[in-house]
Amino acid sequence: MARRALIVVFLLGGLGVPLLLPLTTVRSPGAWAAWTEADRIAGLAGTTLALAGLTLLFSLPLGVGLAVLLDRTDLPARGPLRALLAVAMFVPLPLFALAWQSVGGGWRPWTQGLAPAAFVHAMAGLPWVVWLTGLGLARVEPDLEEDARTVLSAPGVLRRVTLPQAAPAIGLAAVWVALQTAGEITITDLGMVRTFAEEIYTEFVTDSPDALGRAVAVALPPTVLTVLAVGLLLRRWGNRLVLSSSTRPPLVLRLGAWRWPAFVGVLLFVAAYAGVPLVSLFRQAGGGEHWSGHRLAVELRRATTLHVPMVLDSLAWAAVAGLLAAGLALVASWAALDSRTIRALLFLLAVALWAVPGPVLGFGLKEAINRIMDVEDVLLGWTTVRPLKAVLYLLPTPLPTVWAHVARLFPYAVAVVWPAVRDVPRDLREAAWIDGASAWGEFRRVVWPATRRAFGIAALAVTALSLGELAASKIVQVPGRSTFAQELWAQMHYAATATTASLGLVQLTLAIAMWAVLAVVWRRQPSRGA
Repeated sequence: MARRALIVVFLLGGLGVPLLLPLTTVRSPGAWAAWTEADRIAGLAGTTLALAGLTLLFSLPLGVGLAVLLDRTDLPARGPLRALLAVAMFVPLPLFALAWQSVGGGWRPWTQGLAPAAFVHAMAGLPWVVWLTGLGLARVEPDLEEDARTVLSAPGVLRRVTLPQAAPAIGLAAVWVALQTAGEITITDLGMVRTFAEEIYTEFVTDSPDALGRAVAVALPPTVLTVLAVGLLLRRWGNRLVLSSSTRPPLVLRLGAWRWPAFVGVLLFVAAYAGVPLVSLFRQAGGGEHWSGHRLAVELRRATTLHVPMVLDSLAWAAVAGLLAAGLALVASWAALDSRTIRALLFLLAVALWAVPGPVLGFGLKEAINRIMDVEDVLLGWTTVRPLKAVLYLLPTPLPTVWAHVARLFPYAVAVVWPAVRDVPRDLREAAWIDGASAWGEFRRVVWPATRRAFGIAALAVTALSLGELAASKIVQVPGRSTFAQELWAQMHYAATATTASLGLVQLTLAIAMWAVLAVVWRRQPSRGA
């Protein structure tokens, strides 16, 4: 009971309070008057839905098709091609924008309207669609496909068996990309695309209580509707959602005469996906139309000297956020197995955090920090020492940003970890109880071996997303400290200069190095459990 109570305290205190505090602003005079501006509200809703819809239109069919080719066919060089796409998951969203902004010299996608902004989001979301769909395809039982293969062609098996069985994972990928797109401000702020998240951030920087109340009041109904919609999807597909490999190797679909043409097509696409923005970054870093190798070397040397420490610091604390989010998701999911109350709380928090726009959560975190400092003033009124105020507000520490990353990205960790925890055989847990194992013994002997792979996947996913998260963390960052994504985002407002492009190349190089190290470590781990 003490273990469960502690988990509930962490969930409510660390995640629930920041989620609920923005509601206090809707009591301000005139907050709900924002809904009298019907045309503006309709415009915000339409733009937000259009941005998410266009992003999915660009990324979902292409991502599912690539996942099938790379995970379930005999396409040549599947491993290297999959690796190139996997690297993109560790590229922050501002860097995606910068890379595509530099294509064509002075052409900047976010200045051209909604569709180009959705295209940049789609390029950033594509590797996540491929990855999540691939995890779902790996779980389809080969027996079902082999039985169907006796009466159906390979395309028929894919259409009638494989894709329907992987539908929950594909649905998760769609929700993943759509909510990440709708809740972020990186591209919309630069492109002057007015979404609900952008509206809240704009109102926040005005520092007006009435403005904040209007922004939260505007965002509240669509957030509630999103929570209900995602909740219905989870109720329908939750028990079928499994993100782990089957106990048997998956059935490989033979492409036949289409094998090499398909390989050429995928190779050309991946080369364009990675090569076009990369070449453009090198071109811009070297001076654009007046490109020179000397200018490129100077800019890269300067960026390395000035910003590598910030990049490494951002990578390190993003990894900390990934471990914390995955760890909290794991212990909360474990506690939820035997408690309907904790299970309801866990999923309500996860879905609400997933649906709420990033700036709303950032404001809630800022208010939570203010309340913590108020309580500290009362408790430590007899002394001038304020340790919590120092680490959360006064000193340039990473703790507020890490808190924002954990709160913002906790739902992604739950989405990966919960299916693995749910599938831990109950008879193994009962056997541990019969043997007299304590709660910690049950976790160490049964739960952890079966879920550690899912934990690693969740930690990597949150780490990758933390590298580019801005919507919530930008609001709570303390003076004197900034993440590399925030620095890059700030400089991008001035255009993709040689300096900014060189910063992007430094970030990209270190992201590739980090992914390579993680890939080597991952391959050396035994493929047990989830």
